[in-house]
Amino acid sequence: MAAAFGLGDVVEPWTPVSGGRAHLVWRLRTAKGTWAVKRLNRSREDWWMRDHLVAAAIQLDAYARGFPMPRPVHPLEPAAPLLADVRVGHEVASYLVHEWHDGRPLTGDVSAWVGATLASLHRHTVDTPPDRAPHPVEEWREWLDEAPNDFTAAVRAYLPDIAEARSIATAVGDLTPVGTHRDVKPDNVLETSAGPLLLDWDGAGPEYAEWELTRAAVHFSRLGEDRAAFDTVIRSYEAAGGRRPPASPTSFAGLLHVYLGGAAWMVWRALGHRPVTPAERAAAHTHALELLADLRTSLGSLPSWTTRLR
Repeated sequence: MAAAFGLGDVVEPWTPVSGGRAHLVWRLRTAKGTWAVKRLNRSREDWWMRDHLVAAAIQLDAYARGFPMPRPVHPLEPAAPLLADVRVGHEVASYLVHEWHDGRPLTGDVSAWVGATLASLHRHTVDTPPDRAPHPVEEWREWLDEAPNDFTAAVRAYLPDIAEARSIATAVGDLTPVGTHRDVKPDNVLETSAGPLLLDWDGAGPEYAEWELTRAAVHFSRLGEDRAAFDTVIRSYEAAGGRRPPASPTSFAGLLHVYLGGAAWMVWRALGHRPVTPAERAAAHTHALELLADLRTSLGSLPSWTTRLR
């Protein structure tokens, strides 16, 4: 890994880093510094590489504009921008590397920083809006009919929630398409001595500014329970030049999109429609149901969240 990214001689074995479920991460110390190494849980389908190229371009643009984020490292022989295919042990996998920063998970209130950071990031407008309409309920039924079992029965119980969420998530109004991070939440912000850093840019892409803003307001206010933090995210966004989202449930459609899309992906994995390991397939059962439970909770919170935008 150090050779693939030109990191210098390794001075100690890499150390696994606990964190998200999507990708494995290690801390690697070399003669040139300390690095975060991420093995991507990727697909070999064409769409994945198209999305990666967009994400890499947004990440590099944000870094060039001075955003509070780790420095991405270019591999010496890239398979794509920022991406290297490296053999580790008996398998070849895709890896990203960025400069390591010592810090800790969030403990303080960064809601004002979140709003101002998003307002600055959203100045990167794009002509093409996000194109990822949620799957119709009929398609979900077709997937579940393939393998009647306890898991598919549990998913089927959420079909009314899926239908309600999809009706909201497809009612796009006058929104602002931007090229952005798309996953701004407390898990992706690191507290350092120099201030907060925004991590995990590999999911960047086209999004509506209003959707990312409300999603962040929900996440940084403990799912809307901390009203002051929710309001501060929105007001600091406005103060930094951003536009306040309309007081409508559709302003929160971005959060519903995340749960719908993530749950669909995990259901496909759980049913064996994607090339995954047995362990990944087993984990997908649990993750799919967690996402659908979050979807149901969010639908119940929409009236109070919408009221706060007035």
